[in-house]
Amino acid sequence: PLPPASDLSQSLLPRPSQQSVSAPDSLSTPAPVATGLTTGQAAARLDFWGPNALEEKKSNACLKFLGYFWGPMPIMIWLASIIELINESIPDLCILLLLQLINGLVGWVEEKNAGNAIAALKASLTPKCTVKRDGRWTIIDAKFLVPGDVINLKLGDIIPADCKLLEGPPLSVDQAALTGESLPVTLYPGDSGKMGATVKRGELEAHVSATGSNTFFGKAAAMVNSVENVSRFQKILFKISMCLLTVAVVVTTTIMIVLLNEGVSVLRTLAICVVLLVSSIPIAMQVVSTSTMAVGARRLAQMGVIVARLGAIEEMAGMDMLCSDKTGTLTQNKLKLYEPIIVGKLTTKELVFYAALAAKRMEEGQDAIDFCITKDCEADPESAKKLEEYEELDFVPFDPTSKKTVATVKNISSGKVFKTCKGMCNIVLDMCDPDEATRNKVVGAVQELADRGYRALGVAKTGESGKWEFLGVLSLFDPPREDTKDTIMKAQEMGIQVKMVTGDQTAIAKETCRSLGMGAGILDSSVFSQSEAEVESRGQSLHDIVKDAHGFAEVYPEHKFKIVKMLMDSGFTCGMTGDGVNDAPALKRAQIGIAVEGATDAARAAADIVLTDPGLKTIIDAILRARKIFARVRNYCIYRISATFQLIFFFFFAVVGFKNTVQTNFPDEQRTIAAAQTMFGESPMEYETVFTLPVMALVAITLLNDGLIISICKDKVVPAVKPQKWFLREIFAVAVALGFVLVVENCSLLLIGMNVGPGSEANAQGCGQNPKYYPDADPSAVGTAKCTGFVNGWLGDDVYGTITYRELKTLIYMSLSLSGFCTVLSARTKGFWFSRRTGYLLGSATIVAFIATTLLALHVSDISSDLDMDNLRPSQAGFVWIWVLICFSVQDMIVKRGVYAAYDYYNRDTEIKNGEDYMHAIVSNQIEEERLTMRRTSLHGGAPSRSTVGGRVSHGDFGAGGMPRASSADRMPERKSPSEVRLEKKLIRLEEELSLLREEVARKKDKKGV
Repeated sequence: PLPPASDLSQSLLPRPSQQSVSAPDSLSTPAPVATGLTTGQAAARLDFWGPNALEEKKSNACLKFLGYFWGPMPIMIWLASIIELINESIPDLCILLLLQLINGLVGWVEEKNAGNAIAALKASLTPKCTVKRDGRWTIIDAKFLVPGDVINLKLGDIIPADCKLLEGPPLSVDQAALTGESLPVTLYPGDSGKMGATVKRGELEAHVSATGSNTFFGKAAAMVNSVENVSRFQKILFKISMCLLTVAVVVTTTIMIVLLNEGVSVLRTLAICVVLLVSSIPIAMQVVSTSTMAVGARRLAQMGVIVARLGAIEEMAGMDMLCSDKTGTLTQNKLKLYEPIIVGKLTTKELVFYAALAAKRMEEGQDAIDFCITKDCEADPESAKKLEEYEELDFVPFDPTSKKTVATVKNISSGKVFKTCKGMCNIVLDMCDPDEATRNKVVGAVQELADRGYRALGVAKTGESGKWEFLGVLSLFDPPREDTKDTIMKAQEMGIQVKMVTGDQTAIAKETCRSLGMGAGILDSSVFSQSEAEVESRGQSLHDIVKDAHGFAEVYPEHKFKIVKMLMDSGFTCGMTGDGVNDAPALKRAQIGIAVEGATDAARAAADIVLTDPGLKTIIDAILRARKIFARVRNYCIYRISATFQLIFFFFFAVVGFKNTVQTNFPDEQRTIAAAQTMFGESPMEYETVFTLPVMALVAITLLNDGLIISICKDKVVPAVKPQKWFLREIFAVAVALGFVLVVENCSLLLIGMNVGPGSEANAQGCGQNPKYYPDADPSAVGTAKCTGFVNGWLGDDVYGTITYRELKTLIYMSLSLSGFCTVLSARTKGFWFSRRTGYLLGSATIVAFIATTLLALHVSDISSDLDMDNLRPSQAGFVWIWVLICFSVQDMIVKRGVYAAYDYYNRDTEIKNGEDYMHAIVSNQIEEERLTMRRTSLHGGAPSRSTVGGRVSHGDFGAGGMPRASSADRMPERKSPSEVRLEKKLIRLEEELSLLREEVARKKDKKGV
């Protein structure tokens, strides 16, 4: 059971004595109840303690915005822009700056939409409160409260600061949002009230004991504020970018050295290398990935899932551990009556009716138990009408001494007067003095209910003689939501472990877990109070204990925070659901914080995802949608890595491997680069000695392919059946294999094109020498004849059968662009590219990209004569298409399939281990269920004892409104029944099966080729 309310948060709440250690008595001593603090005293304390408000981390909005334009990729774009500015290449400069602006704005908008958790926590503070100052009650802003103030708390008030209750009747306080308790608690003089709790019944004065960040509420805010999460996707994106950037820088530096060594001007070399570098690194990856997740977020919003941080979508796809609060998340946070235990000849409706007569009938402020019983009674029209026939003459409310409520009622029509009572079962039994058989039956039933976490409520009435008659026992429980069990089952089928993390009692948590099929291995907060050495002395680390437990009960916010952190440290991608202030730190700490419907502002602001529909059923749809989005982003990353590999290594081999071939195979007139004006003067005319593409061609490849591939955000994909991880080894293996094919494909085409050059044909066949470029050639000689052959027929012109250098550039541009976009089709599936149709948008974009690239290649010189590229003839464009499609077939049907098959074989042991863990979990849950069933079939007898602490009744013996809680002292010696013997045998058999299963898995793993 939970400790007394005054001790509920002793590990978090700063006690008044703690404050007084560092403060003079004049600034910490509680004010006299009659007069309160004076204005001067309050001002002095406010100056010392500060306002009753939460501290907030502030950042410079301008610097935060500018930060999105600084980093590895932005720096490269800035460098490329400077080079283009020096070369006075305004079109290229504008395109690069546009890319930079888009990248920065997307990141800034995403961060802006994420919200500010601390601001919402601060906004949820009570704005006004009633305080006694200078001997008068006055209403002030809650932020001006100070320790020692005298405040008034009444029905409907939200407690403005942590306080200690003064003398008077008890208060019923709902602090579910703070502690996770499913029912309001009753606080008595001397107990502590928490900031943010709501007064449900009663009125009382209190002394403020802590304010602002020193409160329970404030500690939760401090934990939220201490978390600096970097999303998994940001880390992966950074790793991929840095890897590609490193390779690109090394290779581009080599290209730069070769170009300078070949006599290419410094400015031209820099322009080519920097733009090549920018084209190679994934500058558009952030835009494409964010656009994909943004489209998914809009779809999720239509399903009732609001995404506050886009990175959470990707992390949800990989979520393999879900920690869930119980009260209000898994359960309805409403009491419900279950099958009662009837004593005598009453019906269930009659038992509930007499319990309703013993409830205080109020329009508002009714106790939770009274409300549940009255509502159940009024749900039956006959009972509701009958209830109106009775007048309440007297009502004795619950108190910790009597532990019951007693009502004196009168039948209006007959005038008959009698009393009804409901309360703790052993108290009501003692009032009635039933026979031994009845007492044993009731005690056994109550103990069974207590073991299952149900609340037991005895009901009695006076008879004709005025003697009390025991009528029966009502059982109450906060039931799971109707869809919760199905949701958890689906989550488990999808490879997600679900653990309950609640501040409620252990017995209640176990019964809820059992009813939802989550197992019953529930730990309480005591495990976290032990030292690491104490835990490890029992052969297990605390991390292992947390990982193996099915759930946790009686935990506080810092425990939830610690549980989530330990699971994350153990390698899980952890999600956390909750609705209260006590959940906010864990929601912020988890990789995926999910605030459920009806959550507090604090929980919603700390969360990454907010559900607008009740329960968790929408989480399953959100996970499936997230896995689809993950698949799309993963496919893009494979494409982007392969495209980088293609560009950077193609130009490396083109520059290094063909540096002499260009000069030999093509005349100087075709390789001429005109003089250009720059900021540092005129760049002289020169002849190309190595193969390169114009800067604008590289930019066109980047813009066309990366721009249109944004359509992948609506590609048709199939969600994975298990949590998705970033297996970078697999991603890079597939991408490099695809990129290798592209490099070989385009280098081979370059070699073919080089060999159709006029210089090459002149040396090989003695033909194709155009007098325009070879003035010494004899027109009547064979050297001017048309070159013949299969390739010459496709690529050569009609007169000489050769290709010009500028046509070769256009040819390679077309091949690079088409083959790159074909790779998108290959990267999106593990099977053949046609095994799953493309999304309509991606299919349309593919057609647009193919047509645009082809038209650009056919009319490039018509668009601009300064690009050093000539129009292709239809036969040349057709040859490129045939070449690309042949290579694409090899890439998709042979290379890609081979890589995936090899990777699956390499990871076969991991799959075996996952299957082993899954089977072990199933059998272990069955064993735990049988153990629970055995305990429930045990019969108990004898009267329960009463538990007291320090002369007063322990809060562990009863709940809010007098709800009894059975303790272990009520148990009687167990005796085995035939059914229990059968269950023991079944349990032994299950444990033997688990042992055999472990041996079988170990044996299979030792076999080669499993």
